[in-house]
Amino acid sequence: MALDLSRFAKAFFEEAQEHISALESLLLAVNLRAPDAEALNAIFRAVHSVKGGAAAFGHMSLSEFTHDFETILDRVRKGKMSLTKPRVNIFLKAGDVMRHHLLALEQETPPDLPSMQSLRQALLEMSADELLEPPTIEEPTEPAPPRFKIVIHLDKSEYGELDSLNALNEDIAGLGVVTDIATQSIDERLLSYSFNLNTDIDENELRESLEFLVPAEAITVSAYERRGSRNKELASHDDDSDGGFGFFDGPTNGAGATTVAPAAGLQATESDIQLASLVDASSIRVNVIKVDQLINLVGELVIAEAMLTQAAQDVDRNEKTRLAAGLAQLQRNTRDLQDAILAIRMLPISFVFSRLPRLTRDLAERLGKEVDLQLLGEDTELDKSVIEKIADPLTHLVRNAIDHGIETPEERRQAGKSTTGLLTVRAAHQGGSIVITVTDDGAGLNRERILAKARELGLDGGDTWADEEVWQLIFTPGFTTASIVTDVSGRGVGMDVVWQNVHLLGGKIDIESIPGEGTSMKIRLPLTLAILEGMSISVSGETYILPLANIAQSLQPSMSDLKTVNGRDVVLVREEYVPITSLAELFNLPARKPEASDILVVLELDNRRAAIRVDELLGQHQVVLKSLEANFRRVNGVSGATILGDGRVALILDATYLISVAHSVARDLGTTAGAAYAR
Repeated sequence: MALDLSRFAKAFFEEAQEHISALESLLLAVNLRAPDAEALNAIFRAVHSVKGGAAAFGHMSLSEFTHDFETILDRVRKGKMSLTKPRVNIFLKAGDVMRHHLLALEQETPPDLPSMQSLRQALLEMSADELLEPPTIEEPTEPAPPRFKIVIHLDKSEYGELDSLNALNEDIAGLGVVTDIATQSIDERLLSYSFNLNTDIDENELRESLEFLVPAEAITVSAYERRGSRNKELASHDDDSDGGFGFFDGPTNGAGATTVAPAAGLQATESDIQLASLVDASSIRVNVIKVDQLINLVGELVIAEAMLTQAAQDVDRNEKTRLAAGLAQLQRNTRDLQDAILAIRMLPISFVFSRLPRLTRDLAERLGKEVDLQLLGEDTELDKSVIEKIADPLTHLVRNAIDHGIETPEERRQAGKSTTGLLTVRAAHQGGSIVITVTDDGAGLNRERILAKARELGLDGGDTWADEEVWQLIFTPGFTTASIVTDVSGRGVGMDVVWQNVHLLGGKIDIESIPGEGTSMKIRLPLTLAILEGMSISVSGETYILPLANIAQSLQPSMSDLKTVNGRDVVLVREEYVPITSLAELFNLPARKPEASDILVVLELDNRRAAIRVDELLGQHQVVLKSLEANFRRVNGVSGATILGDGRVALILDATYLISVAHSVARDLGTTAGAAYAR
């Protein structure tokens, strides 16, 4: 009975990619002048772990490549080979080859073997550069004793039959010469299966191989010592251990090797093994599809709770109090469940930030620039779906900052700056949003060049526009101020895609730039795309939802606060005139004449405000977002839809769009009111 490893394949690919990501991060952070010993060991272990997994799954091309790779890294960590920038470049490329090879294997497509062979040759040539004297090998005077004593605790329900033990023994026999096999009963549930093993592989590889056969917490590996010295086994600790490659959760010793150490001999109790299996069981791997299903179910639960609440309003008064108490409890439980499940999808933005150091290093080297990258707020969490969709826009903003923003060392020297440019990427929570800022200390945006390019493209760009409005022109499709086209930029594509992707996420981008000092691009996004705190409003008999995070206040203004300027209504709010947008006009609804009793809702985003006229405020509650674009089509001014308690569909309004519409109108008001708002 051969062991089926296919059920571990997905875990292997995930773990291997994580090891390669760690390898890349460590290589980028290593100090070439004085490399840290622990960092070098960690670099070696990352490659060693991938090699062990690849060999276990029969991916021999990858196993052989990583074997040569780790041979070089072993010399580096032992101080027998120096670490230089060209060598780090080759190591990074080797990581890329490993990543692409794994991706091809996972997708069952042909891997790029020529690239792997080419880089493997480069590693072999590197090894020949500092060839060491071969070690002196002494001929043994007697047959070599077994290297390891191994004890495995087995579940009788699974291995109580002889065939199962024979099958396990066949698998173990492939690791070396097996002798002194012994099986004894520990208790009603466990068997002790022990043997000696003479093998050429080291302890770390042995553990990895055994952990593909049985759970890690059931294995004890000891170095074998011949009788006559101390007549006992000594626990061996190899600093190359990587903790079992992560396929099984189990306790780890100081060196990272997974072990279970009985108090005396083989008398391990059931409680010992249970305790061992509970250690380090604080996390599990869950397919994201299962989490999405949970979120959808919670969304349906929220809708059902809203329906019950609305239905309760028609219940007899005597029963209403008791029903209301039950519904309040249901609402609290639903909210707690919803928050807990959404928290499962929340991941640190470091998953996106981790790709930026390599991007910065490679691009700066290609452009002949010196760039120091600072990453702040890497622990800031947001929804996994947002992380996946913001990765490409953020990557492009960083590329744009290095290419267009930061100058060459000579240009910076002439400008009186440090030759090394500073690029800062920061993430932080602000209210119910996450704000990601990409800031460089480069040359800044050139207003005149942008306006000239806008006129060339036939765009409406006026000299009276504020800087913030001029900067937004760079998001126009086909817009570029680059004089030549390179493999990095110059074709006018990219920034418009950034804007579209951010807008589809319900976010926005603001730009601040000072000539000669640098540029800051700020992306504001919702934390999650699943649930929204909203205010339901009524306009011309239709119900809409406004995001609560964008509502500054609601009011019933006096007639003296309402003005009409150039045919547009404005309202005085806190000594500032704010333009009023009519949803009835925007969505072609039956309009009625404005009255003094009308309610205005003031929306605010990044110090820009707009008021919308509504008939009634219906209430505040959580709503489940449904994509309108995925089920119908994109509609300006609408970011999604939801289902109300009475079963009707309500549109969720896009506050960013509404404020932008009002802002563009205010810019055209040639009055004090318009100028005040535009500022």
